[in-house]
Amino acid sequence: MATYKADIIQALKNLGGSAHLKQIHKEVARLRKGKLKKTWKYSIQENLQRHSSDSIYGRGKYGSGDDIFYMVEGKRKGIWGLREMSENIKNYKSSVSLSDIIKKISKDWINYRKASEGVNKVGSKIKRVNQNHPMYDLVINQWSDKISENVNLKKYKVESKLGDGQLSAGPWLAIMDRSLTETATEEFYVVYLFSRSAQKLYLSIGIGATQFQEIYGMTNLCVEKLDLAAKEFRNLFDKYKPKNTIKKIDILEDKLNFEPPLKGSSRNLNILYEKGVSFSKEYDLSNINDEILVQDLKDYINIYANIINDPKSENLNILAETLISKDEIKKNQDNSKIEYDYKIKDFQPKNKKKVKTKTTVANQAKNKRKTQDSKLIGKKGENYVCEFERKKLKKINREDLAKKVYNHDDNNEFPGWDITSYDEKGNEIYIEVKSSRKSKTVFNITAPEWEAAKKQGDKYFIYLVENALNNKIKIAGRIKNPAKHAQQKKIEVNISAYEIRL
Repeated sequence: MATYKADIIQALKNLGGSAHLKQIHKEVARLRKGKLKKTWKYSIQENLQRHSSDSIYGRGKYGSGDDIFYMVEGKRKGIWGLREMSENIKNYKSSVSLSDIIKKISKDWINYRKASEGVNKVGSKIKRVNQNHPMYDLVINQWSDKISENVNLKKYKVESKLGDGQLSAGPWLAIMDRSLTETATEEFYVVYLFSRSAQKLYLSIGIGATQFQEIYGMTNLCVEKLDLAAKEFRNLFDKYKPKNTIKKIDILEDKLNFEPPLKGSSRNLNILYEKGVSFSKEYDLSNINDEILVQDLKDYINIYANIINDPKSENLNILAETLISKDEIKKNQDNSKIEYDYKIKDFQPKNKKKVKTKTTVANQAKNKRKTQDSKLIGKKGENYVCEFERKKLKKINREDLAKKVYNHDDNNEFPGWDITSYDEKGNEIYIEVKSSRKSKTVFNITAPEWEAAKKQGDKYFIYLVENALNNKIKIAGRIKNPAKHAQQKKIEVNISAYEIRL
């Protein structure tokens, strides 16, 4: 029988060069046909460490001196690789050009779509992301890595995708400023989009569609508003527009008959992709080279940076609200469908591991944009809480107190909370309302609000309102005496603003 070292080497070769320790165990067991000693897992661990310079054991007097294995993601991650294969793969990837990768994606995409076909639980045909196909590595790793070679990764995040579970119409790759966003669902970013056949590739500035979906749902009105937002975006930043752009892109390619046109939610999502892009450039995939691709990438990142630094971009994270009309708000918030009769959940601290985050300028800027919801959302949340409190008091036959529920913001008063109301015993309570389009666990609190929270103690509440612009508006929870929770380290508090008087 082969040695454990030889079996581990063969197992890693079979697993593509690297794998988690659990997968190595499984493959070694298969190679040994189940003929294993009681200490076989220990033997595998010992051999991995003895033959690796990444391990203290391997570097010490018991090390073999043969640097065969390495820790792919560092210590305590449990992922081991075969160093020889790693070097071969690295050399191969460095020799492949960006244009080669893009042409390969285009050439093999339709075959990959066929290889991704399956059925769901009810028997309907679907296409799922197939991680075992070479296309997965080509898009997720090679394309992303090659783009990353030309991007400052401290400033920008590069992410390529084939879809989340269900296969997307075409592969895409986004470059996002970390101070703005690290997800393609929000804000705006540089994006490459392949068409459904992957015979077309576009480079654009894309707007995240989620803020529109949260208000309008996946409807025709959502598409119209995103289209309007993209037009507004182009008008605002026309001076940064690159040369040779096209007016619209075609991801759906309905005229092609290699497979039936997309339908349902998948179709709607790709329509949003088409409508939400600006300054698009289309590539002739038969005539591309790295010089053109890299120069365009640098040009678009430069345009992206200029737009971010332009004062006009400050409110782009609330673009969806700026385009909503009073009539649409009334339609979205049909009072007959809004719920008021429920018990508010009190805040319960979660037992989660404390994660240290770097307080960088980039993180501060991103958090500021994320927590700066529009005045419209704030006002809607406050009005809802006022009505909720009045109905609560009327329900216990305290019409007298319901009439006294008072919105300070309506009267330009700023005591450190938004609403004065009453509990079931008739005692005054002070409510600070934090509202959002959907839901959130991070929000701003000002110095005057925090001073009021400390002073009022158990009388002070923070109400968290979600879905503020549609019929699903609700108080997701409330925090009683937040200052006490902070003192007990059950919540983290960073005061967002201080006032300086001269």
